[in-house]
Amino acid sequence: MKALVADPQPTVRHALSVWINGQPGWNVIGESSDSFDLLDKLNRLLPEVIIMDRDLAGLSLKELVARIRQNSGDVVIILLFNGPLEQSHTDTLDVDFRASKNDPPSRILDTFMKAKSWHESRSSTRSGSGSSPVNEKARSG
Repeated sequence: MKALVADPQPTVRHALSVWINGQPGWNVIGESSDSFDLLDKLNRLLPEVIIMDRDLAGLSLKELVARIRQNSGDVVIILLFNGPLEQSHTDTLDVDFRASKNDPPSRILDTFMKAKSWHESRSSTRSGSGSSPVNEKARSG
């Protein structure tokens, strides 16, 4: 999967990129430090997945997600946060997957692999509802 990594901290961006590039089938094609750079690279690089921190400078998280969906509705969005309180503030966003930076690496990787599998199945069928696993859970719960 072609991934765009967005985090305000350069060391976190770099570590995520190195780690993701080491996973089979993943390729980080760009990094962003703020929401405006993310949107620019989204349009230029055409990633399949965006792995982004919830605290990017620039636009509000709600506005950023809305613009991503407007510009590239098919891109998978994985939102990274630091803990349960931050996650609770993202429950209404149109993101596909969420992962805590405090989780063990194996759990974060599991989320990434679920996103990859979901993207591949969605890409091969294109006749499904298009709903993400996170949003389907929100509707059913």
